[in-house]
Amino acid sequence: MDLSVVLLHDHMVDKHNKPITASLTMIDVHDLARSCATYGVTNLFISHPAPTLRKLARALKEHWEEGFGATYNPNRREALEHVQIVSDLDEAIQRIDERAGKLPKLVATSARDGGKRITFSDFRPQLIQGDDPYLLMLGTGWGMSDGLLARADYFLEPIKGPTPYNHLSVRSACAIMLDRILGR
Repeated sequence: MDLSVVLLHDHMVDKHNKPITASLTMIDVHDLARSCATYGVTNLFISHPAPTLRKLARALKEHWEEGFGATYNPNRREALEHVQIVSDLDEAIQRIDERAGKLPKLVATSARDGGKRITFSDFRPQLIQGDDPYLLMLGTGWGMSDGLLARADYFLEPIKGPTPYNHLSVRSACAIMLDRILGR
């Protein structure tokens, strides 16, 4: 199994479906890294077009991998080992191609209805039994733009709770998706 996750901030939409670049949230980096480590994800890519925010993400990563942070909480260091900071989706794809020797299959997610979707249970065997690398694309803000969604080879079903309210944090949604795809 070769599954990576990318947290995207550019080419998102706001609540009015207007294009935006969302802000980087440090807790997303921590929590996504922990979920990805728990489920054996190959890499977690944190993607942001702003050099200053990429530098901030690298500083957070370095704090937990070296010096005081590494000795204070070795579990956090272990979780952050597989985090890579990139400028965009294409850089994450390029790094997977360099590592795996082939382009990853892109897997999109969205809380919004629409589009032809694949269920988690149908996607799981493809991932586990195949030899292709996969890249699970996670959006921020109010979700990914139609242009990003159109790049995907697969489009996962939305996560639905028992109420009409449907606005999970990306951290929570990622943990649920990884459990549905890879959980025992």
